[in-house]
Amino acid sequence: MNDEAEVMEPEVEVNPMQTFVDDILTKNFAGAQTTFNDMLGNKLSDALDAEKVALAQQVYNGEEPDDEEQMELDLDPDEEYEDDLEDGAEEYTSDTDEEETEVED
Repeated sequence: MNDEAEVMEPEVEVNPMQTFVDDILTKNFAGAQTTFNDMLGNKLSDALDAEKVALAQQVYNGEEPDDEEQMELDLDPDEEYEDDLEDGAEEYTSDTDEEETEVED
């Protein structure tokens, strides 16, 4: 056997986040967009796979849904709005709400 054939170089693991940052720093925005889309797609795929497993556990094993991960909104219509703005800041209001513009035919 040939000694050169037996020696295999280990694959270098590429960190996509580092590639993303490097692409931005070198102003390779097309490469950064591709890397970002790949990272986002992987995260989305992992989340969907986890939800599929959780749903399968509920359907086939009768497990109760995990409500801790479910986001809840407190939508009490009777609750009054409190101004959370500090330092005398004014809340943004759209000019289109106050003025009605007429369109001439």
